[in-house]
Amino acid sequence: MNKMIRTNVDRVFRSILTRNAMYNLNSIPHSDVFYKEMESLYGLTKSETDIIISILKESHKILVMEIAREDKNRNLERVLGYVDADLVTLHKLKDVFHRALSDDYEKENGQKKTAHQIIRELIPRLQYINHTPLGRLLNKAIMLDEYIHMLEKDYKEYTEEWKDDNMQIQLDINSELLRGFNDKKEAEVPAAEDEPVKKPKAAYLRAVDMPRHREYMEQVNSTSVNKLLQIYGVDFFFRVNLRKHNFNFISQALDTGVIDRKKDLIDLKEMLKTIKGNIASDDELEKHYDEIMSLDRKISRLISFSSK
Repeated sequence: MNKMIRTNVDRVFRSILTRNAMYNLNSIPHSDVFYKEMESLYGLTKSETDIIISILKESHKILVMEIAREDKNRNLERVLGYVDADLVTLHKLKDVFHRALSDDYEKENGQKKTAHQIIRELIPRLQYINHTPLGRLLNKAIMLDEYIHMLEKDYKEYTEEWKDDNMQIQLDINSELLRGFNDKKEAEVPAAEDEPVKKPKAAYLRAVDMPRHREYMEQVNSTSVNKLLQIYGVDFFFRVNLRKHNFNFISQALDTGVIDRKKDLIDLKEMLKTIKGNIASDDELEKHYDEIMSLDRKISRLISFSSK
Protein backbone atom coordinates (compact mmCIF):
# COMPACT_ATOMS: atom_id res chain seq x y z
CA MET A 1 0.00 0.00 0.00
CA ASN A 2 1.21 3.44 -0.93
CA LYS A 3 2.77 5.13 2.12
CA MET A 4 1.28 8.49 1.08
CA ILE A 5 -2.26 7.05 1.27
CA ARG A 6 -1.75 5.95 4.88
CA THR A 7 -0.14 9.31 5.66
CA ASN A 8 -3.17 11.21 4.32
CA VAL A 9 -5.60 8.99 6.24
CA ASP A 10 -3.61 9.61 9.42
CA ARG A 11 -3.54 13.36 8.73
CA VAL A 12 -7.33 13.57 8.40
CA PHE A 13 -7.83 11.43 11.51
CA ARG A 14 -5.39 13.52 13.58
CA SER A 15 -7.10 16.71 12.40
CA ILE A 16 -10.42 15.40 13.73
CA LEU A 17 -8.86 14.29 17.04
CA THR A 18 -7.16 17.65 17.51
CA ARG A 19 -10.43 19.52 17.04
CA ASN A 20 -12.33 17.13 19.33
CA ALA A 21 -9.74 17.63 22.07
CA MET A 22 -10.49 21.38 22.27
CA TYR A 23 -13.63 20.52 24.30
CA ASN A 24 -15.43 23.72 23.34
CA LEU A 25 -18.14 24.69 20.84
CA ASN A 26 -15.65 24.36 17.96
CA SER A 27 -14.71 20.81 18.91
CA ILE A 28 -16.73 19.09 16.17
CA PRO A 29 -15.43 19.88 12.68
CA HIS A 30 -18.16 20.69 10.13
CA SER A 31 -17.98 19.15 6.66
CA ASP A 32 -18.55 22.45 4.84
CA VAL A 33 -15.37 23.89 6.38
CA PHE A 34 -13.36 20.73 7.08
CA TYR A 35 -13.08 19.70 3.42
CA LYS A 36 -11.67 23.13 2.52
CA GLU A 37 -9.17 22.85 5.38
CA MET A 38 -7.98 19.44 4.14
CA GLU A 39 -7.52 20.83 0.64
CA SER A 40 -5.65 23.87 1.93
CA LEU A 41 -3.41 21.96 4.36
CA TYR A 42 -2.74 18.73 2.48
CA GLY A 43 -3.91 19.27 -1.11
CA LEU A 44 -6.71 16.69 -0.76
CA THR A 45 -9.63 16.94 -3.20
CA LYS A 46 -13.22 16.57 -2.01
CA SER A 47 -13.34 13.06 -3.51
CA GLU A 48 -10.15 12.02 -1.69
CA THR A 49 -11.41 13.37 1.64
CA ASP A 50 -14.74 11.62 1.01
CA ILE A 51 -12.98 8.27 0.67
CA ILE A 52 -10.75 8.87 3.71
CA ILE A 53 -13.78 9.80 5.84
CA SER A 54 -15.46 6.59 4.61
CA ILE A 55 -12.36 4.54 5.57
CA LEU A 56 -12.30 6.07 9.07
CA LYS A 57 -16.05 5.62 9.51
CA GLU A 58 -16.22 2.01 8.27
CA SER A 59 -13.28 1.02 10.48
CA HIS A 60 -15.08 2.68 13.44
CA LYS A 61 -12.25 5.15 14.04
CA ILE A 62 -14.71 8.04 13.79
CA LEU A 63 -18.46 8.66 13.96
CA VAL A 64 -20.22 10.86 11.40
CA MET A 65 -23.22 12.85 12.60
CA GLU A 66 -25.73 14.98 10.71
CA ILE A 67 -25.58 18.50 12.08
CA ALA A 68 -27.99 20.10 9.61
CA ARG A 69 -30.11 18.56 6.86
CA GLU A 70 -30.10 19.80 3.30
CA ASP A 71 -32.65 22.55 2.68
CA LYS A 72 -33.18 22.92 -1.07
CA ASN A 73 -35.76 25.69 -0.64
CA ARG A 74 -33.14 27.92 0.97
CA ASN A 75 -30.22 26.50 -1.03
CA LEU A 76 -28.55 25.21 2.15
CA GLU A 77 -26.35 22.11 1.94
CA ARG A 78 -26.28 19.22 4.38
CA VAL A 79 -23.67 19.63 7.12
CA LEU A 80 -21.95 16.65 8.76
CA GLY A 81 -19.72 16.51 11.84
CA TYR A 82 -16.87 14.16 12.74
CA VAL A 83 -16.12 12.73 16.18
CA ASP A 84 -13.58 10.25 17.55
CA ALA A 85 -15.30 6.92 18.31
CA ASP A 86 -14.09 6.91 21.90
CA LEU A 87 -16.31 6.90 24.99
CA VAL A 88 -14.14 9.31 26.99
CA THR A 89 -14.18 11.85 24.14
CA LEU A 90 -17.93 11.41 23.61
CA HIS A 91 -18.75 11.96 27.29
CA LYS A 92 -16.61 15.12 27.43
CA LEU A 93 -18.20 16.49 24.26
CA LYS A 94 -21.64 15.60 25.55
CA ASP A 95 -21.00 17.71 28.66
CA VAL A 96 -19.89 20.65 26.47
CA PHE A 97 -22.84 20.58 24.10
CA HIS A 98 -25.53 19.70 26.64
CA ARG A 99 -24.41 22.66 28.75
CA ALA A 100 -24.34 24.93 25.66
CA LEU A 101 -27.81 23.78 24.62
CA SER A 102 -29.17 24.58 28.08
CA ASP A 103 -27.49 28.00 28.12
CA ASP A 104 -28.70 28.96 24.62
CA TYR A 105 -32.24 27.86 25.40
CA GLU A 106 -32.24 29.99 28.54
CA LYS A 107 -31.03 33.04 26.56
CA GLU A 108 -33.76 32.61 23.95
CA ASN A 109 -36.63 31.66 26.26
CA GLY A 110 -35.69 33.09 29.64
CA GLN A 111 -36.18 29.70 31.24
CA LYS A 112 -33.63 27.23 32.61
CA LYS A 113 -34.06 23.59 31.57
CA THR A 114 -31.85 20.53 31.37
CA ALA A 115 -30.59 19.40 27.98
CA HIS A 116 -32.79 16.30 28.04
CA GLN A 117 -35.89 18.39 28.77
CA ILE A 118 -34.99 20.69 25.86
CA ILE A 119 -34.38 17.74 23.52
CA ARG A 120 -37.82 16.29 24.28
CA GLU A 121 -39.44 19.68 23.76
CA LEU A 122 -37.65 20.69 20.55
CA ILE A 123 -37.43 17.41 18.60
CA PRO A 124 -40.89 17.97 17.00
CA ARG A 125 -39.68 21.41 15.79
CA LEU A 126 -36.29 20.24 14.56
CA GLN A 127 -37.06 20.60 10.84
CA TYR A 128 -38.00 24.25 11.37
CA ILE A 129 -34.86 25.19 13.32
CA ASN A 130 -32.60 22.94 11.23
CA HIS A 131 -29.91 25.45 10.23
CA THR A 132 -30.20 27.79 13.23
CA PRO A 133 -27.49 27.83 15.93
CA LEU A 134 -29.97 26.25 18.38
CA GLY A 135 -30.91 23.58 15.84
CA ARG A 136 -27.30 22.63 15.27
CA LEU A 137 -26.66 22.44 19.01
CA LEU A 138 -29.75 20.29 19.38
CA ASN A 139 -28.58 17.83 16.72
CA LYS A 140 -25.14 17.54 18.30
CA ALA A 141 -26.59 16.95 21.76
CA ILE A 142 -28.96 14.27 20.42
CA MET A 143 -26.30 12.47 18.38
CA LEU A 144 -23.69 12.46 21.16
CA ASP A 145 -26.27 10.83 23.45
CA GLU A 146 -27.07 8.20 20.82
CA TYR A 147 -23.42 7.45 20.08
CA ILE A 148 -22.62 6.90 23.74
CA HIS A 149 -25.45 4.36 23.99
CA MET A 150 -24.29 2.70 20.77
CA LEU A 151 -20.66 2.32 21.89
CA GLU A 152 -21.73 0.96 25.27
CA LYS A 153 -24.05 -1.55 23.57
CA ASP A 154 -21.70 -2.64 20.76
CA TYR A 155 -18.44 -2.13 22.63
CA LYS A 156 -16.70 -5.09 20.93
CA GLU A 157 -16.79 -3.26 17.60
CA TYR A 158 -15.09 -0.22 19.08
CA THR A 159 -12.02 -1.80 20.65
CA GLU A 160 -8.66 -0.63 19.30
CA GLU A 161 -7.97 -4.15 18.01
CA TRP A 162 -11.24 -4.22 16.03
CA LYS A 163 -10.57 -0.74 14.66
CA ASP A 164 -7.02 -1.57 13.57
CA ASP A 165 -8.05 -4.81 11.87
CA ASN A 166 -10.86 -3.15 9.96
CA MET A 167 -8.76 -0.09 9.17
CA GLN A 168 -6.34 -2.37 7.31
CA ILE A 169 -9.24 -3.96 5.41
CA GLN A 170 -10.61 -0.56 4.42
CA LEU A 171 -7.17 0.66 3.35
CA ASP A 172 -6.70 -2.41 1.17
CA ILE A 173 -10.15 -1.99 -0.38
CA ASN A 174 -9.72 1.72 -1.15
CA SER A 175 -6.00 2.03 -1.89
CA GLU A 176 -6.38 1.62 -5.67
CA LEU A 177 -9.09 4.26 -5.81
CA LEU A 178 -6.97 6.74 -3.85
CA ARG A 179 -3.97 5.96 -6.05
CA GLY A 180 -6.22 6.65 -9.03
CA PHE A 181 -6.88 10.18 -7.80
CA ASN A 182 -3.14 10.73 -7.38
CA ASP A 183 -2.56 9.48 -10.92
CA LYS A 184 -5.28 11.79 -12.19
CA LYS A 185 -3.60 14.78 -10.53
CA GLU A 186 -0.31 13.87 -12.22
CA ALA A 187 -2.07 13.38 -15.56
CA GLU A 188 -3.55 16.86 -15.32
CA VAL A 189 -0.08 18.38 -15.63
CA PRO A 190 -0.18 19.95 -19.15
CA ALA A 191 1.36 17.72 -21.80
CA ALA A 192 3.18 18.86 -24.91
CA GLU A 193 0.88 19.79 -27.81
CA ASP A 194 1.89 16.68 -29.74
CA GLU A 195 1.39 14.41 -26.72
CA PRO A 196 -2.31 14.57 -25.76
CA VAL A 197 -3.24 12.86 -22.51
CA LYS A 198 -5.47 9.85 -23.25
CA LYS A 199 -7.93 8.38 -20.81
CA PRO A 200 -7.44 4.65 -20.41
CA LYS A 201 -10.48 2.49 -21.03
CA ALA A 202 -11.72 0.48 -18.06
CA ALA A 203 -10.72 -3.17 -18.55
CA TYR A 204 -13.94 -4.50 -17.03
CA LEU A 205 -15.95 -3.14 -19.98
CA ARG A 206 -14.81 -6.06 -22.14
CA ALA A 207 -15.95 -8.71 -19.67
CA VAL A 208 -19.46 -9.05 -21.09
CA ASP A 209 -18.85 -8.68 -24.83
CA MET A 210 -20.50 -11.98 -25.66
CA PRO A 211 -23.79 -13.26 -27.17
CA ARG A 212 -25.16 -14.17 -23.72
CA HIS A 213 -25.14 -10.48 -22.87
CA ARG A 214 -27.81 -9.68 -25.51
CA GLU A 215 -29.86 -12.69 -24.43
CA TYR A 216 -29.65 -11.59 -20.78
CA MET A 217 -30.72 -8.03 -21.56
CA GLU A 218 -33.81 -9.29 -23.39
CA GLN A 219 -34.96 -11.15 -20.26
CA VAL A 220 -33.87 -8.87 -17.45
CA ASN A 221 -37.07 -6.78 -17.27
CA SER A 222 -39.43 -9.76 -17.23
CA THR A 223 -37.52 -12.26 -15.10
CA SER A 224 -36.92 -12.33 -11.35
CA VAL A 225 -33.41 -11.92 -10.00
CA ASN A 226 -33.58 -15.43 -8.57
CA LYS A 227 -34.43 -16.86 -12.02
CA LEU A 228 -31.69 -14.83 -13.72
CA LEU A 229 -29.17 -16.21 -11.25
CA GLN A 230 -30.31 -19.77 -11.91
CA ILE A 231 -29.99 -19.32 -15.68
CA TYR A 232 -26.82 -17.25 -15.98
CA GLY A 233 -25.01 -17.65 -12.65
CA VAL A 234 -23.87 -15.09 -10.09
CA ASP A 235 -20.61 -14.15 -11.85
CA PHE A 236 -22.32 -13.30 -15.14
CA PHE A 237 -25.08 -11.41 -13.27
CA PHE A 238 -22.45 -9.26 -11.54
CA ARG A 239 -20.46 -8.56 -14.69
CA VAL A 240 -23.43 -7.57 -16.83
CA ASN A 241 -24.86 -5.19 -14.25
CA LEU A 242 -21.49 -3.65 -13.44
CA ARG A 243 -20.99 -3.17 -17.17
CA LYS A 244 -24.36 -1.39 -17.39
CA HIS A 245 -23.62 0.69 -14.27
CA ASN A 246 -26.62 -0.91 -12.52
CA PHE A 247 -25.06 -0.48 -9.09
CA ASN A 248 -28.37 0.16 -7.34
CA PHE A 249 -29.88 -2.94 -8.97
CA ILE A 250 -27.05 -5.09 -7.58
CA SER A 251 -27.53 -3.43 -4.18
CA GLN A 252 -31.25 -4.27 -4.23
CA ALA A 253 -30.43 -7.88 -5.16
CA LEU A 254 -28.11 -8.10 -2.15
CA ASP A 255 -30.87 -6.69 0.08
CA THR A 256 -33.18 -9.57 -0.86
CA GLY A 257 -30.66 -12.11 0.42
CA VAL A 258 -30.63 -14.18 -2.80
CA ILE A 259 -26.88 -13.58 -2.98
CA ASP A 260 -25.32 -14.33 0.40
CA ARG A 261 -22.35 -16.69 -0.14
CA LYS A 262 -19.15 -15.13 1.18
CA LYS A 263 -17.20 -16.26 -1.91
CA ASP A 264 -19.68 -14.50 -4.24
CA LEU A 265 -19.52 -11.35 -2.13
CA ILE A 266 -15.71 -11.38 -2.12
CA ASP A 267 -15.70 -11.87 -5.92
CA LEU A 268 -18.06 -8.91 -6.29
CA LYS A 269 -15.80 -6.89 -4.01
CA GLU A 270 -12.85 -7.60 -6.32
CA MET A 271 -14.83 -6.61 -9.42
CA LEU A 272 -15.96 -3.38 -7.75
CA LYS A 273 -12.37 -2.72 -6.70
CA THR A 274 -11.39 -2.64 -10.39
CA ILE A 275 -14.23 -0.24 -11.13
CA LYS A 276 -13.27 2.05 -8.24
CA GLY A 277 -9.74 2.14 -9.59
CA ASN A 278 -11.10 3.50 -12.88
CA ILE A 279 -13.31 6.27 -11.44
CA ALA A 280 -10.58 8.88 -11.70
CA SER A 281 -10.13 8.24 -15.43
CA ASP A 282 -13.74 7.56 -16.44
CA ASP A 283 -16.17 10.49 -16.45
CA GLU A 284 -19.21 8.19 -16.74
CA LEU A 285 -18.19 6.19 -13.66
CA GLU A 286 -17.59 9.41 -11.75
CA LYS A 287 -21.31 10.21 -12.13
CA HIS A 288 -22.08 7.01 -10.21
CA TYR A 289 -19.54 7.68 -7.45
CA ASP A 290 -22.07 7.71 -4.57
CA GLU A 291 -23.80 4.52 -5.79
CA ILE A 292 -20.45 2.73 -6.13
CA MET A 293 -19.28 3.72 -2.66
CA SER A 294 -22.64 2.80 -1.11
CA LEU A 295 -22.55 -0.63 -2.78
CA ASP A 296 -18.96 -1.12 -1.65
CA ARG A 297 -19.86 -0.43 1.98
CA LYS A 298 -22.85 -2.77 1.78
CA ILE A 299 -20.67 -5.61 0.43
CA SER A 300 -18.16 -5.09 3.26
CA ARG A 301 -20.92 -5.37 5.87
CA LEU A 302 -22.37 -8.50 4.26
CA ILE A 303 -18.94 -10.15 4.09
CA SER A 304 -18.41 -9.43 7.79
CA PHE A 305 -21.69 -11.12 8.75
CA SER A 306 -21.67 -13.96 6.21
CA SER A 307 -21.02 -17.42 7.65
CA LYS A 308 -21.33 -19.37 4.38
